[in-house]
Parts: sequence; C-alpha cells; structure tokens
Amino acid sequence: MPYSRPQDQATKKSTMPLSTRPAIGAGLLACTLLLSACKPSTPTPAALPAAIAPSDNNATPTVAASRVVDQLFQANTIGMRLAAVNQLAGPALHSEQHRHQYRVDGCELTLRTDDADHTVQAVEVAITSSCPLSLQPLLRDYAGEPPAQLQALRFGRFAEMLSGASYYADCLSACNAADPVVTLYVEGPRALHSLEFAVEVPLVDDAPLNAAEQWRKAMEAAESETYVLDNRFNCEPQRFDAVVAPAFAPLKPATFIFGRGLGYGSDDCS
Repeated sequence: MPYSRPQDQATKKSTMPLSTRPAIGAGLLACTLLLSACKPSTPTPAALPAAIAPSDNNATPTVAASRVVDQLFQANTIGMRLAAVNQLAGPALHSEQHRHQYRVDGCELTLRTDDADHTVQAVEVAITSSCPLSLQPLLRDYAGEPPAQLQALRFGRFAEMLSGASYYADCLSACNAADPVVTLYVEGPRALHSLEFAVEVPLVDDAPLNAAEQWRKAMEAAESETYVLDNRFNCEPQRFDAVVAPAFAPLKPATFIFGRGLGYGSDDCS
C-alpha cells in the first residue's frame, strides 16, 4: 500500500535540514520492504504422497495371480474335497466312474475320487505343448537342477528322478483292449509324502509299439507265450528291466499321474 502523509503534515513547512532528508527516505524504504517481507504468503499445495495418490483403475497388477493348474499340480491336491476343486476350477467337463475331467490354463486334467466322489485320490495330467508345467513344486529336489519340465519329460528321465520305478502293461499280446497302455510306476519317498507317481503311454504309435515288441519277445524267449498272454510279467516287473528300460527310455509319455492307490500290478500273482 503506498505510503501517504497526514493532511496536516502535507501543508506544514518542514524545518528539517535538507542534509537529513535522504537518510529518512532511505529509512522509510527499508521499513516498507521489511513489512512486505513479513506478510504471510499463500502456501503452495504439496504433492500427494504416493500412498494416497489417486489410483489408476486401469493399471495392470504388478504380481499376476497364480494359475489354477499350478494350484492343482501340487501334493496337497490329494485329499482335497472335490467341491473345493469345483470352486477353484469350475465344474468338471465330464464325470464318470469317479473320474472327473477339467480343462484349465491350456491343461487337461482328470481327477480320480473315492467311491463317494468326496475327495481327490489321484491327478492325471495330459502331457502336451499347451500345458507348460515345472515338476519342481511337486517333486521338489527330485526334479533336478534345472527342474525338469513336464512337456519335455521322457521315461528315462522319470526313472532317474524317482529310483525304483517298474514297468507294467495292460496287455502285450493278443490284446482285446482298444488302446493298451504301458506304465512306469513308483512309490515315492517319505520326503514326497509317500505319494505314488507314474507316467503312461498308449500302444498306438510306432515308437511305443516297437519298444513293447522288444519287451514281449524277450519275455517269450525266456518264458513262454502263455507267460505274456497271462500278464505274468506284472508280477515281477523288474525282471526284464534290462530290456524294457532302454527301449522306452527315449520315449515321451502321454500322461503324468500322482496320488494314492493308483493300483498298478497284477491281482493274480499266486
């Protein structure tokens, strides 16, 4: 605000010496500047902290949610209530004879349940290129380093990871079954909750058919054709391991299975 003198002082003749007037003027200017400096200033609005800044509803989450198949491809799925599975993965596409089929995250799963269809007893996973899965969450240290991948698994690699595995077959000669299956099965160690594990391949393509033929010929030469027809080889599955193991080692299985009560072997071995 401009400084103005009172009206009575404006008409009164000054008796102040001229030599002192510049000093007073300088003093008045200093006081004016001082008063201006002391006036309160309007604060500049501070930026909102990041924690309370408005959120972008369209922002992409930094951590992706776990896939459904990753949650089911674990040991704790065995014993899980089927109702809980349906809440997680949705209803089964097909259910028959205590087998329930699901398709999640590009993977085809079949869950075997108890007679009352209450709890899961085993999980079957079709091995396909559309279903990339690491075996580490299920087999832990037994999966090796780097961990084995399901889509790259071979019979020989499975036998290396879980020692003591044995070969079984539905049928190797004069088979009535549409697609007989060869299975490599093992009872897992206590470190893996004593779960059972298996890989299977149907005898449809040339490679598994040729491997099965080597197995069959070796058994017929050592025993008889009846020995093979009666599936007696399932009573002593490791007897011909020197033949069957290298024959199937490089082959890719079609299915990976884990659970309890998988039921391999022969019911009549007396």
